[in-house]
Amino acid sequence: MDELRKIAILIYKIMVIQTYQYLWKIYFKSGTGQLIIPFETKQKLSYPTTLSIWPKEIKAIVLSNKKDTTNENEICLKFTNDHLCALQHQLKQYQQELNIKANNFQGYTLSVQEKLMTYIEENLNSSLSKKIDHKVELIHYDYHIRALKLEYFQHKPNEYQKQLMIQICQSNYEQETSEQEYELLKQKIAYYNLPSQSFECSTISHHPLIDSIQNLTVQEALKKQFKEVAIQSRITLFNMYLKSAEDQR
Repeated sequence: MDELRKIAILIYKIMVIQTYQYLWKIYFKSGTGQLIIPFETKQKLSYPTTLSIWPKEIKAIVLSNKKDTTNENEICLKFTNDHLCALQHQLKQYQQELNIKANNFQGYTLSVQEKLMTYIEENLNSSLSKKIDHKVELIHYDYHIRALKLEYFQHKPNEYQKQLMIQICQSNYEQETSEQEYELLKQKIAYYNLPSQSFECSTISHHPLIDSIQNLTVQEALKKQFKEVAIQSRITLFNMYLKSAEDQR
């Protein structure tokens, strides 16, 4: 069982790396003008979609350590490529380790691996995947906003018009961010309401102090009270989070 646990950990690590690869490939596509595919876009756009626009996260990381920003595009490109290469290198290492352990584990089949992957995706990697998906949505939204802003500035607006455009874009971006965070929060709450995340499956359902009570009637009564308090506290906390997120929308 210990070897199977090690295999499961490796599968989880591989899935995490692949999830982050997806995000960094989106960073790369945005920075190299490949993010928007024209024939896949439903609406007609009034601005070019092949612009090189590096996401704010990349620029913030890269330019914070660089005094000379004359080659900003090249710096961001190298940084993103280096990170993608590092992720790919780490992925290959984990895959090699997995192959070795799987080949040496008697009774390990493709069916066993698929079941492990399904369990890990539903119970461990799901939250990260949702978080990355929402981040990708914001990258797309930010790309459109900044491309529109660049197109607008081509028409040589006056200073007042420039500031107004910046304020509108910032306001829209903040609103979209709040919407995405609200949706992500709802998905997280739905995840924690799954049977696999129930009170009985949690570590707090087996408190040493309560389990040490020898009188089973008293023990069960205390467990019931403990469960009711824990569930009600979680509901109250979730509602508070949702209310706070709704107020910011």
